[in-house]
Amino acid sequence: MIASGPTDEDSNRARKLHAQQLEIHAVGCSKEREDIPEIIFGPRDTEGVEVPHNDTLIIQVVIANYTIFRTFVDTGSSMNIMFKKAFDKIQIDRNKLQPMTTPLYGFTSNEVLLIGQARLVISLGEEPLKRMRTTNFIVVDAPSAYNVILG
Repeated sequence: MIASGPTDEDSNRARKLHAQQLEIHAVGCSKEREDIPEIIFGPRDTEGVEVPHNDTLIIQVVIANYTIFRTFVDTGSSMNIMFKKAFDKIQIDRNKLQPMTTPLYGFTSNEVLLIGQARLVISLGEEPLKRMRTTNFIVVDAPSAYNVILG
């Protein structure tokens, strides 16, 4: 789990302002989305699974019009991470990366080499439930079994 990360801007003043403005919001469902089918897991879905479990959720997403496999969904992370190997494969010009000076610490408390951050379009789901958003990704040069970590 990555406990903290950069804001939209990478300066001490921006980080302090961001920390002062943190709020807690309730997650709910708007009236217009009530008709969307629910995702339900039944008894057949838990066959062979020891309960309680903490299995990882690995999905595929579309980022910048490229399908990215081995995307780890980390609900405890506060940022989105793209690893250098995946970033290089989607062929985005490195000049589009914004520099970063905020240190990032990995799972073993060691500092991770930051390449920069980029705002990329991410698409999740399939029509008619497909959602697209533009979001920040921190690009790091570190070994990983995943291509992306979604926070």
